[in-house]
Amino acid sequence: MAKNNASQIKTDSDIEMLKDRITTFCAQTGYQLSPQADAIINDIVNMKRLTGDYFCPCQPQRLPETVCVCQAVRNGLVNMLGACFCNLILSNNKDEE
Repeated sequence: MAKNNASQIKTDSDIEMLKDRITTFCAQTGYQLSPQADAIINDIVNMKRLTGDYFCPCQPQRLPETVCVCQAVRNGLVNMLGACFCNLILSNNKDEE
């Protein structure tokens, strides 16, 4: 039982850390989190347990460039498509809705 509690604490801290990272990025760029952000972040944290880092679950390769917030998003993907690959980060442009 203690092992499950320890892994849950680790998961909770991973979720908080990743959400803080993404929220900070959104605040700096003017983007917003998806209404499904909690579920997507949980998926990314599960990906970390399987692969060792917060890789985008939508990317086929596990490279430093695909760690959330991935390089494509940092390079303007959200501006071009209105959302990132996994729909975690959305454009704040109301004209696109």
